[in-house]
Amino acid sequence: MRKILCVLLFSVFCSAIIAVVVFAEQSTGYQDLDQSDFFMRHRGLFVDGAIFPFDGKVLSRGSKGDYDEISYDYFQEFNHGMGGNFASLFDKVQLIEPLHEQNTFSIYGEDAVFKVKYNGQSELPQLILTSPDGSTKTHTMNKSSVEDNICICSLRLKKGSYNYKYITTDKLCEISGCWHVTTRPYNFVRKSPSLLNDVSPDNVCFSWSVKSDEENDLLSYKLYLGFEQSESKLPEVDSGPSVNSLSFTISNLDHRKRYYWYMIVKNKFGASLKTEVYSFITGGLPKRFYNAPNPFNPTRVAQTAFVFPMYQNGTAQITIYSEYGDKIWESSTISFPGNAPQIIMYDGKDDAGRMLYSGTYLAVLTKRYLNKTETEKCRILIVK
Repeated sequence: MRKILCVLLFSVFCSAIIAVVVFAEQSTGYQDLDQSDFFMRHRGLFVDGAIFPFDGKVLSRGSKGDYDEISYDYFQEFNHGMGGNFASLFDKVQLIEPLHEQNTFSIYGEDAVFKVKYNGQSELPQLILTSPDGSTKTHTMNKSSVEDNICICSLRLKKGSYNYKYITTDKLCEISGCWHVTTRPYNFVRKSPSLLNDVSPDNVCFSWSVKSDEENDLLSYKLYLGFEQSESKLPEVDSGPSVNSLSFTISNLDHRKRYYWYMIVKNKFGASLKTEVYSFITGGLPKRFYNAPNPFNPTRVAQTAFVFPMYQNGTAQITIYSEYGDKIWESSTISFPGNAPQIIMYDGKDDAGRMLYSGTYLAVLTKRYLNKTETEKCRILIVK
């Protein structure tokens, strides 16, 4: 038994020595090959001429000029555009790397920017684009002037779904996907909660309407809600509105608080609409006279709302003054019912219809009840 084991070990040892010698004798063959000798096609490595792979078998060009295939078991996939650097045999490199999602979108009326990282050194890759009508057009990509190894192709496309394919000029590497040219959701209209009335904090119903041009669209929503007016400080609501819903209810909010909220609406391709920031008051009358939004940019938001409590039936009027005491604007006198929050809207213009300059202004509220008059003040900041 020991003799048999020794014989087997000796045979294995001799085979290993022979394999090393054979491989060493052929090592110059590897060194002499240039970058055109190696090609990546699917998951195979092709060689030009004779070569001795690791198992010692000779593979050579076929009688019809075809290349014999060395399985990827011998080497990891090789990028044929790396200048014959054999160290890269052990670095799995993707020849074309898209710099966007495989299935992505662009906005109708804006450039669709096809962008890839190209790791080769031969001719630039091509973009083959199949239009919604089935027609196909080939575009040669251009090198980016600001980023190394980046190729781009900017196209102004019609609305619809396209199939794209990035391909090397030798057609040995290709990557494909879908590109959708779409429009954003639009005409978002808040229906509730209303700024005019107190909202029960026990069950606050958010309702809205919104439009989309996509057929059988799937609109998804993210709702942001909190006490800060700045949208960057408003946290997202967990488990928000469901797809294609037009209402959502939140329970157990704080009493006598002013909340701010906005939504991001996305269509089925990912094109999004961000609404303006809205507000509402829970439980009871506001405690003071104020306006929202503040700061107020009349070039971006049509109006700001002056909010105040009316404790009895009466009238209210707002007058706005400049920093120097000049009267800029005055509302009409409006009758309001008592024991309710009320608002007067303001568009950021003076009595002559001219837009106010950026700066701080003083708003004075005059409330007249049956037997008394009250005044309240707040500052409004115009920013453009």
